Amino acid sequence: MFSKAKLNLVVDVMILIAFIAATLSGLILMTMPHGGYQGGRNPALNQTLLFLTRHEWNDLHVWASLAMIAGIVVHVVLHWRWIVCMVRRLMRSSAPTPVLPGNP
Repeated sequence: MFSKAKLNLVVDVMILIAFIAATLSGLILMTMPHGGYQGGRNPALNQTLLFLTRHEWNDLHVWASLAMIAGIVVHVVLHWRWIVCMVRRLMRSSAPTPVLPGNP
């Protein structure tokens, strides 16, 4: 069985791997020429980069992004009590102090 610390580590590593995959695939998609048949006039139609076509890079980008979002949701759920405590503490410290009559 996972301890909470090990579970946090697994979730955080999953988020990191998904972030790296989404970032790299996004950068590759920015540099690759646009695909598509274009009536047979596109010389970059089935061009590959690191053994993947533009369509496959796009799929990798979408799935990595979804995995990152899922990991972040799990991360927030695991840390929800801490988030609530910190928000309460911040609300208390930023609340104006009441001014009593007769006290300047």
